[in-house]
Amino acid sequence: MAVKGKIEAKVDIKSSAQEFHDVVKSKPHHLPNMSPDKMHGFTLHSGDLSSTGSIIEWHYTHDGVKKFTKQIIEVDDGKYKMVFKVIEGNFSEYPNFHITYDAIPKPDGGTIVHWIFEYEKPDENTPDLTSLLEFACDLTKEVDAHIQAEAAAK
Repeated sequence: MAVKGKIEAKVDIKSSAQEFHDVVKSKPHHLPNMSPDKMHGFTLHSGDLSSTGSIIEWHYTHDGVKKFTKQIIEVDDGKYKMVFKVIEGNFSEYPNFHITYDAIPKPDGGTIVHWIFEYEKPDENTPDLTSLLEFACDLTKEVDAHIQAEAAAK
């Protein structure tokens, strides 16, 4: 019997919600330059970079292993939010796996990036995706550092 799982984390960054959202939504092919140890490639299979229903594929290293995942995306520009529905790749043992981020502007500047992973596990013995959530949080910090470095160089 499938077991539902949900884990989440929040990352405080200096970049604006729009800056972070624009990188992930419109410039995902730049992520390998921002985080070369983690991200290796990005492919757009159908649609365009910033439209709901588009199919994308990521190539990355997680827990020391090169992996890939293909996803259908949902985009909400008004809320600086994206949902990635995993349809192929290294996490196929987790049916109905959805990765969501909300980039929430802070009143005093900066952003809280709220990551939510929702999935089904085949059974209780299947591990939660904690290390993948940590990967997303670390990548968020690296994207923020890159945005901040580019702003400082101007």
